[in-house]
Amino acid sequence: MSMTVATNLRLPEDLLKALKYRAIEEKKSMNQLIREAIEMSLAHLPRSEDRGKDPFEDVIGIGKSGIRDASSKHDRYLYGRRK
Repeated sequence: MSMTVATNLRLPEDLLKALKYRAIEEKKSMNQLIREAIEMSLAHLPRSEDRGKDPFEDVIGIGKSGIRDASSKHDRYLYGRRK
């Protein structure tokens, strides 16, 4: 298994309660049950290495300008300095 990464998950109270009871019944952690549920729901999808390259990935970076503050000063770069 690859390295694990912590994340937050928000659940409705009733779902969390059901998850806790299921974990006790199956003598598993809630983390393990959540991982298993996610793995089962993704099992029918092709793995990323089997999908090949998504053509949309070619869009990434096409707007790269090298200007580091373009997101905060975009008006200046588009319209020039204010008078």
